[in-house]
Amino acid sequence: MLATPDCPADNQAPQLAQFLYGNVVHNSMKNFSYILFFLLCIQVNGQNPPDRKQFKVDLLTIEKKSKDTLAGSIIEIYSGGKRIETDITDFDGISIFYLNESDIVDKKIRLKIYGLKCKFYESTFSIKEDLKKTIYLQYGQTEYNDPHQIHKMYEKLNIKPKEFHCGTID
Repeated sequence: MLATPDCPADNQAPQLAQFLYGNVVHNSMKNFSYILFFLLCIQVNGQNPPDRKQFKVDLLTIEKKSKDTLAGSIIEIYSGGKRIETDITDFDGISIFYLNESDIVDKKIRLKIYGLKCKFYESTFSIKEDLKKTIYLQYGQTEYNDPHQIHKMYEKLNIKPKEFHCGTID
């Protein structure tokens, strides 16, 4: 039997089947590669951070002379004459919070800190990136002398305690 381009000989049938199967597998893998690439592009695009920038502010409050860390210091953050955040230091005198770039006027923030048994502290900082500062307070005359006065100070400063949610939110 003679083989023509349109009709292969009987002995060439296995080679033809292998050739066709190879092309099918090759084309399937090629299509799979395109689909996988497309899906990865969608996933990568979905993981872009939001356009709104947040600055991380990391403060450590310490008493200037004794070098004691000051737990329970009340912090108010102002920008453009408006209070934009409040926080309280933990047992190690550390306060970490985030500020939205849109809330900051002229890239400046003003900190007001009421430390336990310490003089009132106020200072202005320029904020162009994350801020990490050690704040040195001095023991002195204050109306915040006892940790049990924290609720009274919150009331005086018109601060609402932050709500913390544990577990899942319904």
